[in-house]
Amino acid sequence: MYSDLERKIFRIYFNTSIHGKSPTLKELMRWTGKSEADVKETVKILLKKSLLVKDEKNNLIANRIKVKDL
Repeated sequence: MYSDLERKIFRIYFNTSIHGKSPTLKELMRWTGKSEADVKETVKILLKKSLLVKDEKNNLIANRIKVKDL
């Protein structure tokens, strides 16, 4: 299972990556209402779970292949 924060951050990346963008740390903090440490830790967890991947420009994006697992 995924925590609420993991799902929320994944959805933010998913929705912004549709438009070819990646959210900043400040945007993630504002949109989730969480601290910098919480956001960074959750992003690391999502990377480990392969829900976030790096694109050719080294930006983090949602791994759409893993969407079914949510």
